[in-house]
Amino acid sequence: MSEAPATARSNPDLSRNSTTGPGTEQRRDEGGPDRRAVRPGARSDAGTRPRARADLVSRSSDRLESEVIDLSERLAAGTYELLVLVGELDHRGTFALSGALSCAAWLADVCKIEVCTARTQVRVARAMRRFPTLDEAMAAGDISFSKARVLAACLTEDNAEALIEIAERTAAGKLSSAIAAWSQRNEDADVIRRRQHESRSASWRTEPSGTVLITVRVTPEAAGPVISAIDAAVMRNSASAGASLAQQRADAFVGLVTDGGGSVSAEVIVHVREDGNTLTDGTPLSDNAVTEMLPGSLISLLLHDNERQPIDASPRRRFPTPRQKRVNAERYPECAHPGCHATVFLQHDHIQPYDQGGPTVLSNLQRLCGPHNRAKEQARAASRAGGAGTTADTAA
Repeated sequence: MSEAPATARSNPDLSRNSTTGPGTEQRRDEGGPDRRAVRPGARSDAGTRPRARADLVSRSSDRLESEVIDLSERLAAGTYELLVLVGELDHRGTFALSGALSCAAWLADVCKIEVCTARTQVRVARAMRRFPTLDEAMAAGDISFSKARVLAACLTEDNAEALIEIAERTAAGKLSSAIAAWSQRNEDADVIRRRQHESRSASWRTEPSGTVLITVRVTPEAAGPVISAIDAAVMRNSASAGASLAQQRADAFVGLVTDGGGSVSAEVIVHVREDGNTLTDGTPLSDNAVTEMLPGSLISLLLHDNERQPIDASPRRRFPTPRQKRVNAERYPECAHPGCHATVFLQHDHIQPYDQGGPTVLSNLQRLCGPHNRAKEQARAASRAGGAGTTADTAA
């Protein structure tokens, strides 16, 4: 196994202060590369970061993985330094000297990025100045920029410590839901409802492909029926060959909006746990939100026990009941086949086949994606055909 390159945290020449502050010139004289003199996309004189793919052919996968991790840490360190500088310039207000109306406008112009991206950077930079705990966590590499931009919109003097602790132990893709769940447990319901109501919005813009991107932000009690109606329409309508799930949902959304959606009746499943209510995708729901949904939506409550397991309901029949399906879906959010992580349009399957005496109870139910469910049935059919052939040969 090739020796991994030193990381930015273990090598002082690669630290966040490697290009700034006292001692920089001394480090260059000792042979350290002057990264400020390296043009974007160009190779450094040291040659430790080959850019030509041909130079990577002879490198082991272990070495490549190490370099990816090392470069990722360098990028995080560089992003932190950038945000510190942006925060200082924003604080000084010197961007106005160039005629820019805001620091974000100036940043977008000089860095050739979209204004929305610049606004996010300025928002995070301000949060870093306001909350030293966030600044320290980002400096240490415990909070990434992806997490920081989620936190920046939520932090207050009262919740900063708790939310930063949550961010440190939560994956970036799940941080929004984790913060929303914490909010449901710790904030006043009226405050949450008012904040959600005031943040609702709808916007659209033309993409380079000529398509239109529509973005809608609504309260969770409004989102639940909409999401259920879209997926119900997808299940009812026949899709064109090769259409992805995202494409089918887009078609269903357009149809519901333009046709009024009067022909679609969708069930909204609310999961009731000890620590609160959620939609199937984990979106937290307050008791007030559930109450508001009741008059206009078909609501089914799925109760969980103290161990967060859905309560069983298992009458004797071949096909699972709607309640069993809901419980089984909670137990198997992904395809049960080893290595398959499919999460949409899964099929309920008897682990021990029903025609072999397998009961329709939750302990004998799982969910499989279409391809793996068909493969299982094909294997059973082949096994039965082989067994029949062996019996015939024996009889002859």
